[in-house]
Amino acid sequence: MKKILDTPFAFLTFEDEILFVKMKEGVNLGQSEMEDLLKQAVELTTPNKYFAIIDTTTPYDSSAEARNFYAESEYSKYRYADAFIVNSLPMRLLVNFFITFNKPKIPSKMFNNSESAHEWINTLKQEMLKKA
Repeated sequence: MKKILDTPFAFLTFEDEILFVKMKEGVNLGQSEMEDLLKQAVELTTPNKYFAIIDTTTPYDSSAEARNFYAESEYSKYRYADAFIVNSLPMRLLVNFFITFNKPKIPSKMFNNSESAHEWINTLKQEMLKKA
């Protein structure tokens, strides 16, 4: 069953253990906004743990505190992996910095398009859910 939620920061769609997050243009995420977004994601996906595909192709901003919270918070335990879709140099640099320096607790990878992000997530999904 497909679940959809429109938040102030992003559009969330959950189906088949995959949460697709489409960031809204011009949003500026601080730590409290990031916490709200993660809380809403968990409420939407409960009781399931989920794989996240985050579409960052729309210009938005997030603070260092927000990115650190995303990488380190207790909300990581609800996600298996993160796939980030990027299409601009500034977002590529930001996501690369996030993955390299914030060192998320879960597998995280950057992609140029939705197809390759879904492919990677589906491969992980098959591997991880076989073990479970």
